[in-house]
Amino acid sequence: MSTQQQPSPEDVPVEAPAKRKAYRTSKKREMTRAFKEEAFERAAWNVFSTIGLDAATVRDIVSLSNVSPGSFYNYYKTKEKIFDILLIKVADRVKNIVLQSRCPMDNLEMMLTRSHQAVLRELISINGAPRFFELNQHHIRARLFTMKETRDMLEDLKQNILRLMPVKTISPDRLSFIAATLLTMGLESLLYMARNPLLDIDETARLSGCMAAGNVRGAMAFLSEMQSGD
Repeated sequence: MSTQQQPSPEDVPVEAPAKRKAYRTSKKREMTRAFKEEAFERAAWNVFSTIGLDAATVRDIVSLSNVSPGSFYNYYKTKEKIFDILLIKVADRVKNIVLQSRCPMDNLEMMLTRSHQAVLRELISINGAPRFFELNQHHIRARLFTMKETRDMLEDLKQNILRLMPVKTISPDRLSFIAATLLTMGLESLLYMARNPLLDIDETARLSGCMAAGNVRGAMAFLSEMQSGD
């Protein structure tokens, strides 16, 4: 009686495991999340522009949003996280409005004046923005130069400084220092407007723009003297 040879394990075909379908969030779930995030961020903005980040609590934000605390902790974890998100969104608006204000024919004073004017008009048009910046200025200063949006604005400023105030040579660190100083002057203008809301925006922007341009010219003159002495 003949015996049939059993196939070896290597000869037995192995079926490939069925691929799992990639998980896709439903459109309804995405819309629900977007709705909740908008409610949280709107509530957080109101809280931060009323009592500031230091005094605010997660409970304040959740209570004003009418969304569950669990959703807040699922999306943001901390009040500092949602503060950072709001600040980045404002900085992005500022960056875009500054770029739109650019005119190739402007001299240094006009370029800086237009920038300050655009920023002041944009931020004052946002409900609560002046108070938001005034109450949270120490947090904003601590975060300002860590954001990509700020770095983009600094690069734009540096390019325009070199275009309008050409010098033989200038080190990257000195150019960065000048650009950073101009940026903080814009912030100071906003804080001044927040404390004096009846001031004229155009006049304030013109004043701060001329002051900023004077600082740049003074810095460039100093650097030129340093180069001449070498």
